[in-house]
Amino acid sequence: MEQSSDPSAVTAEPVPARAAPEAGGADAADRLRAAVDRLVERRVLDRSQAAAVVAEFAGLPAPSPAGGLRRLFGEIAGYVGASFVVGACLLYLGDQWEVLGRGGRFTILAGMAVLLFGAGLAVCWTGAPPERWWRPSPADDLRRRLASTLFTGAAAAAGFAAYLSLDTTALYPDQSYPVNAPFAGSVTALVVVTVGYLLSRTALGQLGMAVAAFLAYLTLLDLLEAEHYAVVMGVGVVALGAFWAVLVWRRLVAERRFGLAISVTLALIGAQAVIIEDSDSGNFLGYALTALVAAVCFAAYGKIRDWVLLAGGVIGSTLVVPEMLYDVTDGSLGPSGVMLVAGITLLVGSLLGLRIRRTPAAAPTGT
Repeated sequence: MEQSSDPSAVTAEPVPARAAPEAGGADAADRLRAAVDRLVERRVLDRSQAAAVVAEFAGLPAPSPAGGLRRLFGEIAGYVGASFVVGACLLYLGDQWEVLGRGGRFTILAGMAVLLFGAGLAVCWTGAPPERWWRPSPADDLRRRLASTLFTGAAAAAGFAAYLSLDTTALYPDQSYPVNAPFAGSVTALVVVTVGYLLSRTALGQLGMAVAAFLAYLTLLDLLEAEHYAVVMGVGVVALGAFWAVLVWRRLVAERRFGLAISVTLALIGAQAVIIEDSDSGNFLGYALTALVAAVCFAAYGKIRDWVLLAGGVIGSTLVVPEMLYDVTDGSLGPSGVMLVAGITLLVGSLLGLRIRRTPAAAPTGT
């Protein structure tokens, strides 16, 4: 292959179809898109060349599981085995709940967490040479998916065990509910699932981190007995959504589109939660936050062109406009008027999205 002096003129040998099983799958597509984006940022490729690479990759034949049915059955057996372990522990806990006491319940759940996490480590490291001493190779999708499922289950068990270790209401019914127990459980689950995600990155692990972080923040507010709970909770969840967007932007999470969906969902939930506060200031702050989230989604869609951002902008604008008009008119619009405004907002959002879609992004100038 001839080398070109122009860094934007990059040619590549045709990729044979048999290479698709090694690069196929949704996670591989996310990694390819991340690599291509980095090349665009360094001016090695322009946007049209990057789009051609992604389109060519999407046209490759669907990969078949490496190793055939034997490996596929091995993965299924791993899921079934893990479900049997969890089911057996839960059945035993249900039958012996009162007899075991707090120490027995903690021991069983902690043991289940250790067993699941150890099984995940075994799946990660067996037959998978590490690319670094702390992270196994991500090339084997079957092992990575199974290990991530085991790590996520271990995080749930560890969080529940930490919760039970501090919950003394069963021993002392007249004692006030320990608000530190849910916080300790959610933080424990967040730590375990984050470690599991670093070892084996999948969408399930990223979702587990997001849920655990959300619960950790809510339980922290309960622990601190925060005033104006709805406002503080909503603003914090919007900030958590922004933090997740930073994780996606900095490539700290592998599943880019799924990470964007988590970011948009958290931001919209937080903005709408502020409206729960029974006050005019809380309502208008919620409207402002929802409108801000929608505007940021539309602006980001103009740069990134991901449908998740467009959907977030349309949903946010569809929510905030009828809500604000209904509040300003003191309900005089009625249900039919609210539906009409929501429909018009959806149409305007759709036209705006189509206009943005038709406007090509400016290609970076060469250096």
